[in-house]
Amino acid sequence: MMRRPGQSPLLIVSALALALSLAACDNSTDAPSGKDAAPATDSEQPAPTGNTDAGGGGDGQKARPVPARLSHQTETLERRPPDCDGDDCPMFEVHLQVYDGQPELNAAVRRRLAGQLVVTSESPATPDSLEAAADQFLATAAGVSGEGSRGWELSGDTKQLGRWRDLVTVAINSYEFTGGAHGMPITQWLNWDLAENHAVPLGRLIVSGQEEAFWDAAERAHARWVEKEAPSDEGFREDWPFQQTDSYRITRNGVVLHYDVYSIAPYSMGQPELTVPWSDLAGVIQPSYRPY
Repeated sequence: MMRRPGQSPLLIVSALALALSLAACDNSTDAPSGKDAAPATDSEQPAPTGNTDAGGGGDGQKARPVPARLSHQTETLERRPPDCDGDDCPMFEVHLQVYDGQPELNAAVRRRLAGQLVVTSESPATPDSLEAAADQFLATAAGVSGEGSRGWELSGDTKQLGRWRDLVTVAINSYEFTGGAHGMPITQWLNWDLAENHAVPLGRLIVSGQEEAFWDAAERAHARWVEKEAPSDEGFREDWPFQQTDSYRITRNGVVLHYDVYSIAPYSMGQPELTVPWSDLAGVIQPSYRPY
């Protein structure tokens, strides 16, 4: 993230940026529908289920009312050493979406982002808050001799990426630069059931006993991706073999799997995404999350 010249050495800003978007996706292409939306078509997601029993998780517990739209405020935290001037001072910066009326979701997003905001080369303890992450980063930078920490950056942001019925996906992004050729971006997708008010990990999405079928379908999606992205590189599949991931989201086209850099491809190819089509997932995904 860009630093701004002349910025105060220690600045913690809380900025309200009320953004009301369609519940379907809030700026996502996989928009779901609310009560006042048009019926779903082939290009839209199914509508939110609202207040029903036995929601997406299948626990049989009473679901709570689900908002047709999610509004949020944007919270910003910026820190750098108080005795450092210039644009190349070590910088900690976070932009966090805080969703109105969703305290448990907000706590989960905040906790996961804080856990990503560490200087990985130092193997530090996982911070329990964004403020603790900032303190830890600045203390680590201060411990580097000379000007070795000049240009260091640790930043993060969160954003609603999409919504499928009552399942909202929040992208939790972080970026670390502590010298070298390039920085290290990390992204995880948190899926949260708004009706049942809890996270939905990938294992909960898959029908019990169908795990092997799911990963077989994912591996076929990977083979198609390799054929498209590196068709003439015979050693690519051996150098960058398929791996499982727990970062996913649901779209009208299927289950999308996210991979960080250096996972199934070199840094230059960014963060790959594989789409496992619904046609390969018959009987594999929990009925409450399937499009039909």
